[in-house]
Amino acid sequence: MAENLFLRLGEHQGQINIEWMLLDEVSGIVRFRGEGQLDEITGLVADLDLSGSTYVMLRGEEVLLTSAMIPSKQQRQILQAVPFMVEESLAADIEACHFAIGDKDGYGNTAIAVIDRQRLQYWLDRLQDAGITSSFLTVDTLSVPYGNGCSILIDGERVLVRTDELQGFCIESDLLATSVGLLSDEEKENVTLMVHESAREATELTVAQINAEQENTVAVTDLEYGPFESLCRGFNKKGINLLQGEFKVEVAGNSQRGAWRVAAVLCVCAFGLQIASLLGQGMYLNLKAGELEVESRTLYTEIFPKDRNVRDIKRRWNSHLGQVSGSDRDGFLGLFAGTAKHLPGSDLVLNNVNFNEKQGELVLQLETAENDQELIQFIQTLTKLGMVAEIGTINQGDDSVKGSIKIKSLGGS
Repeated sequence: MAENLFLRLGEHQGQINIEWMLLDEVSGIVRFRGEGQLDEITGLVADLDLSGSTYVMLRGEEVLLTSAMIPSKQQRQILQAVPFMVEESLAADIEACHFAIGDKDGYGNTAIAVIDRQRLQYWLDRLQDAGITSSFLTVDTLSVPYGNGCSILIDGERVLVRTDELQGFCIESDLLATSVGLLSDEEKENVTLMVHESAREATELTVAQINAEQENTVAVTDLEYGPFESLCRGFNKKGINLLQGEFKVEVAGNSQRGAWRVAAVLCVCAFGLQIASLLGQGMYLNLKAGELEVESRTLYTEIFPKDRNVRDIKRRWNSHLGQVSGSDRDGFLGLFAGTAKHLPGSDLVLNNVNFNEKQGELVLQLETAENDQELIQFIQTLTKLGMVAEIGTINQGDDSVKGSIKIKSLGGS
């Protein structure tokens, strides 16, 4: 089961503050959680056998979320154009900023996250000091549970405002009423305020002020979990990943996932090889069948040159070989097959085969280096199997015996 590690980085009066939580994504069970200084999480991570992924959030105050209409669909061209498209919205030089892009919204605008380049590098260095590697670093604002309109989450003295899938901002709690008043008419139509019961009383006055200043009433929802845990459980894996461009990080998957991935790849490869083998075998057999059909027709034409326009070559062969009507056992193929299968293992060599269709008689010309007992034993074998067989001629030579055997039917065998 995958257990994901969630971190949120912050800084207060020069001191780094880290919140952490190890959450089982299937059962929803929190394995451990905490908040403290950098050295505290360092020891935990060193002893942690993580089976999932590590997700890191920066506080919304450090990241500007905006958007711009950029006609191009190529990411490289979009990244080149982004700094100049949002330059007027920045308080810093574009050369000092790092830009990350997300998906387009319903209006075709590209979502953009902007952060001071040195500040981002600072946080990455601190993570490295703690022995933490993550391929996904985003802003906490984008993990506020969102439906539509505007979602607001009270996080102590901070307020996280999410106005779209990839848009939002962070403000101090005493600016909440003013900020809601500055929302667009569309966003004001559906404003949801999420607050934990521990902070519910402190926000009642602000909610009353907001409702008094606008037509639409703010819907207040109690958070089942604390602010940070709510962000972890609703973490937006489709949010904007700040680790793009020069800050992109490649993280190898955990061993369990890697093993399953390798096994899956091997299974697919084996299946593909099996299919390829079957296809190759099928193509080969089809090719050989074509070659044999050509050879069969060529041989038939040589033996029966007067037959023209032969469509069913098998039927014509069987007809000439006596395999007509119902009794295949008394025809040439039946007699020959029933007899020839007893030749292997003996010292007899088959020199010639003749078949009298009218009499239904098969004649085999055989030769052996032994005496005529080999021919007699072969006759006895056929007779025991119910065949009507007899010796036609026997000629004794200096070093071999030649003879003929007549077989008229297979009888009851």
